[in-house]
Amino acid sequence: MSTLAEKLDRTGVIASVLCAIHCAIAPILLVVTPTLGGIWVHPIAHLSIAALVLPIAGFALRSGFRQHQLRWVVTVGGLGIFLVLLGATYPYMTEAAAGCESGCDNCCPSYVVDEATGEERLNIPPASVITLLGGISLVVAHVANLRCCATCRS
Repeated sequence: MSTLAEKLDRTGVIASVLCAIHCAIAPILLVVTPTLGGIWVHPIAHLSIAALVLPIAGFALRSGFRQHQLRWVVTVGGLGIFLVLLGATYPYMTEAAAGCESGCDNCCPSYVVDEATGEERLNIPPASVITLLGGISLVVAHVANLRCCATCRS
């Protein structure tokens, strides 16, 4: 495996972990600093991150597959790429996109307080769950790619 491909796999693992941290911090930012939180969870932020991460994942998985020829690694990685892309575009494909104009409760993680009852809850929309599953798939694929390629070299 080339040094570049190995670095891309390592970058992919780090990016996926940072994505998970991003998802975990988003509701806290919405409560503490609503303006920053609103920018942090906006669908454009997710599209931008996907546009950066997906080419890295694709190149690293392709390079690894050329060496180890294990289809399951590419299948898990391909599923991860698909889910991240789906999660990033989901708010634009559903009625939830209209809700983003007035607030991101329908398309982004948010902390919601019902004014009538005072009930507080955390709103986790489908796009966040889909993206998280995609990120987990990419971490598994990148780690497997690194390990399989290391085995091939020895």
